[in-house]
Amino acid sequence: MSKSSIALLSKYSHLLLTIYQLAQELAVSEFQDAILSALKGSLPFDSAVWGTGTMTPVGIDQHSTHLHHAGEAMVLAYNKVKHQDTAAALVAQQQTTTLAFKADVDLGGPDQLEILAYCREYGHLNYLITSDVHPITKFTHWISLYRTDPVQICTAEETQLFASLAPHLMQALAINRIIHLDKLSGDKARERWCVAIADTRGRIYHANAPFWKLLGSDWQVDGTDTLPKALLETLVMDDQVMGRNVIVQRSLENDLLYIKARQRQPVDHLSTREFLVARLLAEGLTQKEVASKLGRSQETIRSQLREIFRKLGINNVVLLAQHLALRA
Repeated sequence: MSKSSIALLSKYSHLLLTIYQLAQELAVSEFQDAILSALKGSLPFDSAVWGTGTMTPVGIDQHSTHLHHAGEAMVLAYNKVKHQDTAAALVAQQQTTTLAFKADVDLGGPDQLEILAYCREYGHLNYLITSDVHPITKFTHWISLYRTDPVQICTAEETQLFASLAPHLMQALAINRIIHLDKLSGDKARERWCVAIADTRGRIYHANAPFWKLLGSDWQVDGTDTLPKALLETLVMDDQVMGRNVIVQRSLENDLLYIKARQRQPVDHLSTREFLVARLLAEGLTQKEVASKLGRSQETIRSQLREIFRKLGINNVVLLAQHLALRA
C-alpha cells in the first residue's frame, strides 16, 4: 500500500470516528454544522446545503434544508433557476452517486445563463454533490459542498472520499435525530409513547413499529411513507392533536417534526384547572394550601377534587401521581 493510500485511509478512519462521536454527543440543532466543520479539514469547502427533497422534471422540490454558511436568499434564488440545473438532473439519474462539477463547464450551455449567474453570485464555482434517490418515489437525501475559488477544482480523490463518507454522514444524522427523539420521550414515557420523525410535508424519516397501528385507530393510514393528511395539517399549526382515541404531540426543530403519540388515558379528560389542582395535591399540598395558592375557596377545591376522582376512577390522593405521569 502506498504512502498516499495509507494517509487517505487514516484520514477516513479519523473522520468516521468523529462523525459517530458527534452524532451521539451533540444536540440535533448543532450536529450538522459541527460535522460539516470537521469535514473541512480533509475536504475543503466554503458553504454547504444538506437536505431532502423530491426530484421532479423541473428540478428538486425541497422538503428540508440545512444551510451551512449560506442564507435563505440563496434557496429562493435557486428555486427560480433550478429548471436549468443539469448537474442535479445528472445526479438524480442514479440511485446513489457522488459527482464533482465546475459551474463554468457543466452549466455553461446557452440556455443556462441564469443558473450560471446564480452560481457566480453565491460562490458555487466548484462543487460536489452526493445523493441517495429512491428509485420509485424520487425522494432524495443529498449534501452539496461548494467552493468559491474558480481554480479549486474538486479532484477524483476528493470525490471518492466524499462518496465513501456520504452513507456514514446520512446514518449519523439519523442516529443523532433518534437520540434526540428518545430524549424528548423521557425515561418514564418510552414504553407508552410511539415516536416518529417527519418533515413538514409529512414525509416520514423514522417511525417505530407501533406508530402506524396507533394512528390507524383515529386516521386513515395509506402506507408508511407519509403522515395522514388530516393529521399533518393540524400538526403543522398546533403542537398537540387530541383524537378520539389517540393524542399526538410534536416539537418543530430544523424543519422537522419530532412526533410522539399514545392512547388517550382518563387523565386526558381533566381540564387545565383540574390538572393543576391534581398536580399540586400530588406534590403534597393540602386542600387548604392549594386553595390559598390558587386564590380559590376550599369548597371549590373540594368540588374539583371530587370531579378529578370521578374522571380517574380513584378515591385517594395518593393515586394521583401515577395518573398524572401519563400526561407528562
